[in-house]
Amino acid sequence: MKLLELYLEIDSVIIGERFKGGTFRPCQTTIPSSTIEGALKHYFGVEVPAVGFFEDTYEFDEFTYSIRDKVLNISKLPITTLYLKPKSPHKKIEAKVYMLYSKGAGLKDKLKGAEFRMGALKSKGFGKSKIVEVKEVESEIKQGILKVRVFEEEAEELGIQMPPISPVYGYLFKPDRFSIEGVYKRALFPGSLVKAPKVLLKEETYYDE
Repeated sequence: MKLLELYLEIDSVIIGERFKGGTFRPCQTTIPSSTIEGALKHYFGVEVPAVGFFEDTYEFDEFTYSIRDKVLNISKLPITTLYLKPKSPHKKIEAKVYMLYSKGAGLKDKLKGAEFRMGALKSKGFGKSKIVEVKEVESEIKQGILKVRVFEEEAEELGIQMPPISPVYGYLFKPDRFSIEGVYKRALFPGSLVKAPKVLLKEETYYDE
């Protein structure tokens, strides 16, 4: 399976989990299709199936902030969110993003060296990312445990064979064409047993055969 691989360096990032109520917001350790596709569309004007993950170069920290009610001009109850920061001083978080090659091949020159932001609280300085390398990769289709969150409707385009062998389903937000509203769509989550490009797998396993 031919894919386009983007190698990213990131200062710090928050990719929050959906939550209702409460004052603590967890942070994901993957780059879901919803997050990276939204960033690519906003900053580069392209719509292409994509998904990614962070390498083991991060650690968790906490950030507390208050949401301000613009009508009443008061701050609401503070919220504490987890975020990812580099594990080593003077280093960056490393991440890889994979996109459909047939739709991304023409973007190589445009994307290499480009900077953008993704995730939550970008106005607070989070999510600054730089694409330091763009290359074509050939990845064998193997059976194993998925390590990314990808829209179910885009899975086959990224080489994931459908239906999955043993899926773990969840939902990701899909904005409309104007990025004003949107809907939650079903997605394959980490832990799904699938046949997919090796680069998207946490580990290979054949226990069902």
